[in-house]
Amino acid sequence: MHIVRALSPIFLLAPLFAACSPVAPQSNAPERITEVRTSMTPEARGESRLQIAMMRAHNEARTKVGAPDLVWNAELAKDAAVYADVMVRSGKFAHDPQVGRNPRQGENLWMGTREAYSYGDMAGAWVDEGRYYKRGLFPNNSTTGRWGDVGHYTQIIWPTTQRVGCALASSRNDDYLVCRYSPAGNIVGRDPLKG
Repeated sequence: MHIVRALSPIFLLAPLFAACSPVAPQSNAPERITEVRTSMTPEARGESRLQIAMMRAHNEARTKVGAPDLVWNAELAKDAAVYADVMVRSGKFAHDPQVGRNPRQGENLWMGTREAYSYGDMAGAWVDEGRYYKRGLFPNNSTTGRWGDVGHYTQIIWPTTQRVGCALASSRNDDYLVCRYSPAGNIVGRDPLKG
């Protein structure tokens, strides 16, 4: 996939998302969104800041739907880091096939212009998919009719998921965020609010 980016003082061709599901059909292409930025100053980075921002965004979204808080898992974060590095080296933004991994981990992916987004912006884009969420059995949970429009959000709020670990890797031009979840959510035929 060839991705074209443009950066001006006001607009960024912004993050791409690959909706998450270990057991649901994959969408054909990540969503492209244009976002307005008021500042081009890079946000502070670091593993502890990433962990704090991810836990805050995930658990605030879960609290709103009555799901128990997630806990940070270093092994999931390590797996996420390995795969984020794979995407940086390959330049390919796509889900990890997780060949040989049993059980499979849930996975949310995000990609955007390097150092242009805060960790909160990254996770916030996933949580914001909740605006398209509707009750029902997965994958029939989107008011748009496309499960990929809510797949990150449903993985985040999936009530039987207990652990999360995330990592960020950067190429010359892009940031790649990977979050891994266990047990995985987005199970076909199940209610995202009941698991």
